[in-house]
Amino acid sequence: MKSLSISVLLLLAVPLPAPAQNAAAARAGNPFARFFGEWTLKGDRFQQVWDGKTVETLSIPRHHTKCAAVNTDRSVLCVVNTPDLKGHILWTYDDARKQVHHLSHFGQARTGFGTGQLNDRSDLHMTLHFQDEPEGSYRIYDYQWVSNDEYAMMSRQFDRDGKPTGNWYGGSFVRIAPTSP
Repeated sequence: MKSLSISVLLLLAVPLPAPAQNAAAARAGNPFARFFGEWTLKGDRFQQVWDGKTVETLSIPRHHTKCAAVNTDRSVLCVVNTPDLKGHILWTYDDARKQVHHLSHFGQARTGFGTGQLNDRSDLHMTLHFQDEPEGSYRIYDYQWVSNDEYAMMSRQFDRDGKPTGNWYGGSFVRIAPTSP
């Protein structure tokens, strides 16, 4: 198993603060409020392709992501822990441009940055670049809500010419503890 796949897996988990904090953030208009909380990988299952064709299904038990508001109304910090990899993701929202900014760091060398958009369901679509992937390549990340307590994350890699490489990874994440409305 590659460290990168575990990093990606960690990136996929986005969590929720305590119910009172979540309700306060939602009232304050934080666009990431739906992601707040604690999350784990559904069924401990994560899939990936690193050679353009072979699908690997990994079991990653004890994945834990905790996402909470930072000290601004338009940001979220997600701290990710797995048995093999730790990292964090910061998302901020530029209300004037209706754009999400992403900055992440996992392990020793997986730093990611990019931008994207949230839709009216809080689904997130982003274009990200990582320092430990081929120069000029990028990834399209899609976070899509399945229910209030589950979202699916998919990351697809593209080469410098915008062509799909066939490499991808993804999984579904479930809220560990439901929150109050």
